[in-house]
Amino acid sequence: MLTWLRRLIGRAAGKPAATETAAIEAAATARTLPGVDVSSYQGTPGQWRGEAGNISWAAVKITELEPGGIRYVNPDAADDWNYLRQARKGRIAYLFGHPSVGAAATVSFFVSELTKLGLADGDGVSLDLEVTDGLGPAQVDAWAAQVLAELRQKLARLPVVYTFISFAQEGNCARLGGYPLWIADPSRSAGQPRVPAPWKTWAIHQYSITNPIDRDVANYPTLTAMAAALGKRKEPPPLENLGGTIVGDVSSVRWDSGLTVVAGLGKDGYVQASRWDGTRWQPWRNISLTKAVGAPGLLAWGTGKGQLYYTDAAGHVQLMSTQDSGKTWT
Repeated sequence: MLTWLRRLIGRAAGKPAATETAAIEAAATARTLPGVDVSSYQGTPGQWRGEAGNISWAAVKITELEPGGIRYVNPDAADDWNYLRQARKGRIAYLFGHPSVGAAATVSFFVSELTKLGLADGDGVSLDLEVTDGLGPAQVDAWAAQVLAELRQKLARLPVVYTFISFAQEGNCARLGGYPLWIADPSRSAGQPRVPAPWKTWAIHQYSITNPIDRDVANYPTLTAMAAALGKRKEPPPLENLGGTIVGDVSSVRWDSGLTVVAGLGKDGYVQASRWDGTRWQPWRNISLTKAVGAPGLLAWGTGKGQLYYTDAAGHVQLMSTQDSGKTWT
């Protein structure tokens, strides 16, 4: 990854530097998970696992659908993927994206090859977004948004966006803030990256690209937590009695993370809501400050922002807001 920078600085052979070893140990202490990302450059697991050291997970390049219809499959991907499974390491499969190539074709190629390798519920997927192919920021951003949406729909999990600081600052990722961020920031110590807009936080930090293997830390305390965040999502059942004492129409919103809120006018006259937290529906509770008339309205955007509107007994429209996907309303 970070092809553009690697071409400039090259790589030095040899074992991990003492500072990198210390960084891995510090990352574990800080309750992050040390990992690496590999492609055909690193070769088979027998060539890179010693260099990788004591890692918890690894990301593997699977495909790159290049301009001109060139279909590249990492020749070492199957060996890498199988090794990680046998070693009980976390896995992320990634595709290298070219915005000048059709989004649907890019995703279809990746999903086809990944299906051959096998995708477990706890595995993550990622889009490596670091080239524009000469397109403008709005075009790159729109292409990436389509790729990510299709990956999520086809693979039932929230894909990770890999990119670097200046690329995001140029506007190439403007609408991607609802997806986990894998940020390349080798200028910062492990676990302390800069976070470019539109993101507020990071999921993975690539902090070293100058040795024979790229080094990362994931912002999760355990592999179980990482799998829950990046693996297959547990969607609400297609039909379920949610209970409640609602006496009229309901409104609902859903964020890109899958978190969902349903709200309606309760029998006691207050607006009540139930929230899908990714695992189960939470109990109904009153959220309006005053009694209401009729059904409420809901809006959602970004990584967890939303608004609820309701009419009070005096006929005034009241506005409430959330910053945490409907967990709290003020």
